[in-house]
Amino acid sequence: MEYIKTKLDKPLVIDGIYTVHYFEYTKDFAYSGEYHDFWEIVYADKKSVVITAGAKEMTLRAGQMYIHKPNEFHKIRCDGTSAANSVILSFDCSCPELMNIAGNIITCSPDERRLMGYIVAEATDAFSTPLGTPYTSVLEKSGTGKFGCEQLISLYLEQLLIHLIRGNRHPVTAKKADSDVLLLRICDYLEKNIEKRLTFNDIQKEFNASASVIKRLFQNNMSCGIMEHFTRLKVDAAKQMIRENEYNFTEIAEKLGFNTPQYFTTVFRRISGMTPSEYAYSVKSKFNY
Repeated sequence: MEYIKTKLDKPLVIDGIYTVHYFEYTKDFAYSGEYHDFWEIVYADKKSVVITAGAKEMTLRAGQMYIHKPNEFHKIRCDGTSAANSVILSFDCSCPELMNIAGNIITCSPDERRLMGYIVAEATDAFSTPLGTPYTSVLEKSGTGKFGCEQLISLYLEQLLIHLIRGNRHPVTAKKADSDVLLLRICDYLEKNIEKRLTFNDIQKEFNASASVIKRLFQNNMSCGIMEHFTRLKVDAAKQMIRENEYNFTEIAEKLGFNTPQYFTTVFRRISGMTPSEYAYSVKSKFNY
């Protein structure tokens, strides 16, 4: 039997990327704006950001994104009250269907948010250029990334855009897997109790779940244990407080349930690679426009 190859149609292809940014803004951050001849995605990861597209200003809440069309003037700022985090992706793509999803605020599904996280993670591996550095004009390749990391950036971004073009919104009646529901419930519980000194047993009792189920759930989906995830949430919350500049480090440590300011500094440095003071200085230097 003679086999004949079927060539697969690829209606959406990423021709190249310009930037992959993950920004941690101060509460009074404001960018004066720009325009360019390629696409740009703005995704609000934590808290809200205010964006301008052409003559229109709008607020992106956490978990929402906006796709700027080529040559559309755009800018971004915080609301002056809360520090925020955002992902900025800019890229070339000749797919005309992108026009159908550009220009609208899109509330991302958990799968789409997960894809955004994958893109940032692979970009961190693929490029030596720090993703939080403003005005990056070129992404320098690290040369030490895992096999296929650059291709995965393209594939994840293509998958994200295909989902959005399809209108990838499941019917309300669709039932999520029990494990997905449990993971979302636990993560929501941890964020709402970020100031507490929760133990593994506290969480296990709250959800009446076995230790093995919880451990497997977080290792498979979050690539770390549940208590490490909780610690990372605390450090993220500390970063936001530092950028909002309303509390000193001792007060932040107390508000987030750290036993001592010294222990807070130790944990912060282990997770972020710098002390709280170094982080505060880096943020001010980075976004001092």
